[in-house]
Amino acid sequence: MDGFSETNSPTWRQLFPRLVLFIVIGLVSLFLSLSLAHVVLDIGLPRTLEQVQETAVHLEEMSISTWAGYSSVLFVFSVLYLWQQAFSIPGSVLLNLLAGHLYGIATGAVLTSLLTAGGATLAYGLAILVGEPLIRVPWVARRAAPLNKQLDQEKRNGGLFWWLLFARLFPFSPYWFINMISPLLNVPVSPFFWSTFFGSMPYNFVCAQAGDVLGDLTSTSDIVSASLIIKLLIVSFISLVPVIWGKAIQRKVRQWLGLPEEVEEADLEKLESLELSVNGYTRVNTSD
Repeated sequence: MDGFSETNSPTWRQLFPRLVLFIVIGLVSLFLSLSLAHVVLDIGLPRTLEQVQETAVHLEEMSISTWAGYSSVLFVFSVLYLWQQAFSIPGSVLLNLLAGHLYGIATGAVLTSLLTAGGATLAYGLAILVGEPLIRVPWVARRAAPLNKQLDQEKRNGGLFWWLLFARLFPFSPYWFINMISPLLNVPVSPFFWSTFFGSMPYNFVCAQAGDVLGDLTSTSDIVSASLIIKLLIVSFISLVPVIWGKAIQRKVRQWLGLPEEVEEADLEKLESLELSVNGYTRVNTSD
C-alpha cells in the first residue's frame, strides 16, 4: 500500500494545515457544546463523580417537570456525548453513569451505545478530513500496516463485521486509533457503525446499571468487579467464533443450502495468471 511509506517534507506540509483545521473544529465545537449546555441546562461537562451526582439531581428535576425540559436534557446530553466521542476525550464513563440515572438501565445502555457509534462515526469523518497524508506518518504507518493486512483478509472471508466487533469488545488497539484509521483503510461505514454500537453495549450496560444507583457510588472503581470482567471476557471470546471459524461455518452453510463452493484465493490467483490467446490459455507473469 502506497500510504505505508516513510514520511517526507511534502507529507508534513500537506498534513499540518489539516491538523490545524481539525484542532479549530474541535475547539469551536467544544465552545458551542459547552455554551449550549450552560445556556439551556445551566451545567458544564462533568469531570468527577461528585459533579455527575450533582448534575444528575438537577437534570432529573428538569426532565420530570415538563416535556420541553425532558427534550432539552436529552438533546444537550446527546450533543455533549457525541462531541466527547468524536474527539476521543476520556471520561465517557461519567456520562454513561448519568444516562443510567436519567433513563434507566436498558434505555440508558441503548442510548449511550447509539451515541458511542454516532460519535465514532463523526471521528471517522474527521479522519477523512485529515486524510491520506496521516497514514504516511511512520508512527501511524507502522501501527496501521498489520491492521490493514488483517482487514483485507477479513473482507475476503466475509468476517469484517465480526472482527471489528471483537476489536470493540476486546480493544487490543485503542478506540481512538480504530476510529481514526478505519476510513483510511477503506472500512465501510455500516459495519463500522454497527460493530461499535454492539461492541460498546456490554460496557455501557454495566455503566448504566451503576448509574441507576448513582447516589450509592463513592468512586468509579465501584463499577468494576471480578464478575464483570469475566462476563466481558466471555462476550469477547464469543465474538471470536465467526472470526476464527467463519470460513468453516460458511462452507457448511453453503453445503447445507446446496450452493457451489467459493473460489479459494489461491485458485483465483491461478486463474488471474492465465491469459487467453489463439493457442489457448498461457500463464503470464503477475509479479510486477
